[in-house]
Amino acid sequence: HPYTEALLAAVPIPDTSIKKRKVVLTGEIPSATNPPKGCPFSTRCSYMIKGVCDVSAPAVRKMSAGHFIACHLDLRTLQDMLPVFETAD
Repeated sequence: HPYTEALLAAVPIPDTSIKKRKVVLTGEIPSATNPPKGCPFSTRCSYMIKGVCDVSAPAVRKMSAGHFIACHLDLRTLQDMLPVFETAD
């Protein structure tokens, strides 16, 4: 999920054998008192689909046992996202 990707990329990793992909968030931080219409992460999401994410809130979907997400991205796009962490070879 794009929000999880950004959170993981922000975690400091002291182990130098782990490579971390850099994820930079751009856009405006949404107002807590006046949240954006649609997905609350749409103002900062690099995968945002104009006319969809910024218009309607995503439904909660079950990805696997005990794993649910709220995102408009199709399953293939989510599966094709690069990992944030990799072990150095």
